[in-house]
Amino acid sequence: MELCKLDVGLEKYIYLDPETNFWAYADVSEEKDVLRLFKDVRDELLKEMLKCRFEVRIRTVYLNVTDRCNANCPYCYIPEYRRKNGVTMKKEELYSYLNEFLEKGVEWVIFHGAEPMIAKNLIFDAMDDFSELKFGVQTNGFLLEEEDVKFLINRGVNIGISFDSPYREVEDFLRGKGHYDKVMEVLEFCGGYDRFSVITTINKYNFTHLDKMVDLLAGKVPVLLMNIVRGTSETGRVLRVDASEQFIKAVERAINHTKNGRRIVIGDFANYLLGILAPSARVLQCDVSPCGAGRRFISLATDGFYPCSEFVGLKEFRVKDFDSAVKTFENVRNRTVEKIEECRDCPLRNICGSPCPAEVYSEYGTFFKKSPSCDYYKRVIEHAFRVLVRGDYKYILKMENLKEKFSWV
Repeated sequence: MELCKLDVGLEKYIYLDPETNFWAYADVSEEKDVLRLFKDVRDELLKEMLKCRFEVRIRTVYLNVTDRCNANCPYCYIPEYRRKNGVTMKKEELYSYLNEFLEKGVEWVIFHGAEPMIAKNLIFDAMDDFSELKFGVQTNGFLLEEEDVKFLINRGVNIGISFDSPYREVEDFLRGKGHYDKVMEVLEFCGGYDRFSVITTINKYNFTHLDKMVDLLAGKVPVLLMNIVRGTSETGRVLRVDASEQFIKAVERAINHTKNGRRIVIGDFANYLLGILAPSARVLQCDVSPCGAGRRFISLATDGFYPCSEFVGLKEFRVKDFDSAVKTFENVRNRTVEKIEECRDCPLRNICGSPCPAEVYSEYGTFFKKSPSCDYYKRVIEHAFRVLVRGDYKYILKMENLKEKFSWV
């Protein structure tokens, strides 16, 4: 029984088991103690990890109530013809789906993009009429007015705003003229709301701005998601960039702001920390292998169900009903790191998860290739270990929600 020994630029080594994500920070003289503890806890950790990875339980539906969008972001995974010429669900159609979701045990419905606020009256009616469900909305914010925000806040809805750059000219280039000013207005509307987040898509136009985004949003937004652009579309692939250095700089900036009383958490990085500290507590499922698509969540568009929103536009993955979706999307669930030649021997494989199946399939025509952003993930995860060792994880994770189970110290 062996552990991988990683050198991440610290005084000691990181000892890691890739199957369970058991880890310890130790020098060679302490290796026997680490191995003794690992032997004692391995079976329990493996059981927990297997459940985390392979249990199929659809708790969330990402619901595209309309195909239409009032922006034209260059990396969008939804085909442009759908965004310009698509349809919007009728009320009876939407309500039929929501009733079915209740019957199937779905807990969360996230109104997603295209742009859900194009159908905001329909969505707001549904939120009132299906109060048994928990709701979120991910929007570019162009159509979000103060009374809309009050409505959402009063109902405890999770609000996510897409926002890419702290510089007006770059933001308006990426997301449409006037978007920067509109987001500044929405930030005022949502001030102090703890279920408010911003999503930044990292691309070649904004990757040098990430630390400045943190500066702008610190103390105003509890969670900032910084997602590397997916290459699900050809334009998305053109916009890829290795932003690991800039992302790590943004993480450090967020930690410093939080230490100084202006809390902000970069959600993607927090998820890597959880992947190491408490794998089964991960909320974001892109870093799990297999990912959450067709396992923890599915996406519903106007023409049927897809494994997740990144697959919208890939018609070979569309099915017509909920039950068929859960069964059919086994093809996505079968994509595991053990089946990917470049990943199966990587010690970080079950922290990274080699996302994203839709991106890989779109580019290579197969699921069984490693992520195009492999090097980015490796560098960021290695930094996560450094943050853990120096103790700054407490400025990122809410430790009162975690319970220590094992320690060899």
